Amino acid sequence: MGLLDSRRLRELKSRVSKPSAFDSFVRAEFGVRPLQHAWYEEAMTHASLSPYLEDHQNANERLEFLGDAVLGAMVAKQVFDSFPEDEEGPLTQRKAQMVSRKALNQIGQSMGLESFIRAKMGNREIPATVVGNALEALIGAIFIDHGYRKTEQGVLRMFERHPLNSGALMESDFKTQMQEWAHQSSKSLEYRLIGEAMVEGRNVYQMELVLDGHIMGKGHGFSKKGAEQAAAEDASQNIPL
Repeated sequence: MGLLDSRRLRELKSRVSKPSAFDSFVRAEFGVRPLQHAWYEEAMTHASLSPYLEDHQNANERLEFLGDAVLGAMVAKQVFDSFPEDEEGPLTQRKAQMVSRKALNQIGQSMGLESFIRAKMGNREIPATVVGNALEALIGAIFIDHGYRKTEQGVLRMFERHPLNSGALMESDFKTQMQEWAHQSSKSLEYRLIGEAMVEGRNVYQMELVLDGHIMGKGHGFSKKGAEQAAAEDASQNIPL
């Protein structure tokens, strides 16, 4: 093999082994190396590009759904372990603050995720909500690519690298979000106690959230406030907060 061929071979190997900016980003932020790149491309593809995608390509809504569920489970375990004295209500509120839309928007923007999102927004900047949604989709992609344990480690790394502004998130629990949404939408909101039972020596309350006379969510907890929080979280699944 001649000198020129050897040099060209080294250049080609260098190109193949050199990680992309996005690969380096994921590795820095989550501590993992992307392997199945198609999932990450999908995670970074906003629905505004749907009309332009090939048949085998998808926007990131499905990965966002998966990432939301995975993140919720991991954060629930984290607050459960970190606050052993808390009952259901405070645990629910802590979890809600960490996975709220405000929190995910804040983290996504802090890490500069918007620079990797593919979207058709015209001359507008990518909205914070799109960044937060893409972050959930990215977590979904990492979960598919690396499994639960490595994703959990990556999520904990993410929260360590981008500590939340607790002041900005103080009022981001589900009850507050529902109250704000109902006020802005000129709708009446109330919580009704529909059941109370004794389970293993503790009172368990069941609440329903009623919006303009319609039952929108139900939840239970060891306190009335905890049950209201759970009912608000249930209702939030059907209402675009």
